[in-house]
Amino acid sequence: MFEMNLEAATAFYQEVALKKTALTMNDLGVYSFIPVGRFGKARMNSLSVPKHLLQARTGCLTWNPKGRSYLQADEIDTVPVEYDGEQCPDGLIGECLERVLGTGNQVTDIFATPEGTAFFQQAIENIFLGIGNSIYDLVSFGQDSLITSSDTGGWWNTAGVTTEEWADFKDQQLNIALKGHIPLIEEAKTAGLSNFTVDVPSGDVSGATYTGSDVTSLFDSVIDAAPAKFRTMLKRRGEWGAVMLVSKGIFDAYKDYIIANFNQIPDAYMLLIEGETVRGALMYDGIPVVCADEWTEHDEMLGVNTHRIVLTAPGNMVVASDLPGLDGQFSGMGLRIEQSTLLREKGRTYMHTTFRLGAGIADTDFMVNASRILTP
Repeated sequence: MFEMNLEAATAFYQEVALKKTALTMNDLGVYSFIPVGRFGKARMNSLSVPKHLLQARTGCLTWNPKGRSYLQADEIDTVPVEYDGEQCPDGLIGECLERVLGTGNQVTDIFATPEGTAFFQQAIENIFLGIGNSIYDLVSFGQDSLITSSDTGGWWNTAGVTTEEWADFKDQQLNIALKGHIPLIEEAKTAGLSNFTVDVPSGDVSGATYTGSDVTSLFDSVIDAAPAKFRTMLKRRGEWGAVMLVSKGIFDAYKDYIIANFNQIPDAYMLLIEGETVRGALMYDGIPVVCADEWTEHDEMLGVNTHRIVLTAPGNMVVASDLPGLDGQFSGMGLRIEQSTLLREKGRTYMHTTFRLGAGIADTDFMVNASRILTP
């Protein structure tokens, strides 16, 4: 909040906006980042580990080499994206606040007064937030087929989304050829990979609520579906070998389960009184269980209800960009701002940035998915 220096002071409040996951604030290590530079593709190379190397001793007359190491290469394509923006001073201020601008010809220059500059700075901060949130949406849900289904079926109308916002959302999510992590997971499920087809029983869900009597049995079925190498990693103690991302309904059910079944334990009592120690995160069998609130926001946008668990090894969700580490996700991503000096532009300000972006799953053997999507 800041105050304009008017005859009657006017307070301006920034619109309440949720900041989505900051990819670089990767406390649980879910994401890994690969810079692509001018090559435009993220290359992932791994050296296979030779197996079954031992044999019966044969003496010096026999030489029988066993085992080989292979360089296993994979690539993640990135696509070019850009942001174009423009702002006219009267579009920001409006006639009723003209007094915060300059006098005479300076009335078209929003930077001519401290108040106008502060107002514009707030607008730029909101644009930074919007760019960062858009990056999360794209690497998480780009090319989501449910968007097309929602558009065709008109489900999105129930979410209170304006026609203009929906058009911008579709353009970003469908017209950029970047397939996000969730559509990649659904693609693996459609392909029939057994570790991506764990069932969330239809009788255990209702709308956005998980109604199953014991949510831990669902957690166990997800862990049991992990391929052998991943299961071995899960059993090791010390640093966690996996993170369990869950939809809000499942997270709420697990929280209720802990409180109901362990209410005599001080930690469970404190959970009831004060909530989670780390907001939106609990533990199950040594694995962090994290509420993926952004999935709920996506559901509400589309007018659907998704119940999902993604168990993944750290760093398995890859984000590739020609900006190393996505350091600028909420800092404008290299945004350039230019105020036109042409008279006919009347102080109009232009904004632009462009970069490459890609998403991928490093190894499907180190991920498990359980999901059920309820549509209208």
